[in-house]
Amino acid sequence: MRFASRVLPLASALLLSLSLALPLQAADLGPVPSEESAPATLTLREALSRYLSLEMIRVTFDVLPQEDLAAALEEQALRWGKAAPSVPALAELDQQLLSEGSYYLVSLSYLVQVGGAAFPADRAEMVYANDTISKLNDLRRQLFEAIETGGDVLPVLEEAERIRALTEGYASAPDDFGVFSEHEALLDSVLDKLGRGTPA
Repeated sequence: MRFASRVLPLASALLLSLSLALPLQAADLGPVPSEESAPATLTLREALSRYLSLEMIRVTFDVLPQEDLAAALEEQALRWGKAAPSVPALAELDQQLLSEGSYYLVSLSYLVQVGGAAFPADRAEMVYANDTISKLNDLRRQLFEAIETGGDVLPVLEEAERIRALTEGYASAPDDFGVFSEHEALLDSVLDKLGRGTPA
């Protein structure tokens, strides 16, 4: 994807900026999810939704092929025994989702801060940049709160994808832009096939 190809060359500088900036930002967000704080009441669907969100972040960074999402989701459900995961398993998932979701949001913010975004021409670039950085900071807090409380992280990631479209010059994301719009349909399909005992 274009996002990965535009962000990865900036990785060294980003890692340096994260090492300087994240300690303060992490303190603002609160403690990292742990087994003690992880919600123990998520259903299988809710847990698989989080796992799918994590895998979709990886697709965005070209770590996982998009066509492998259904198989990866089914395999995860089978690893969990087609039941809600244990508290330790959920805590591990939450940690990965917080880490990789935060990296996605920080990467977008860094792309804007270094002038790498190609915003639409209908507004001043500085206006877009300031609004985008502020929104991304809000999204990081929303991501942590959703993970901490067992809430839905998908709206955060969908908004991040909308912002990513802005950084690529789209006033609104094209229908084939990104992967998060497919989240619910893919989740429903895999759960239905698991329920019928057929492979996804």
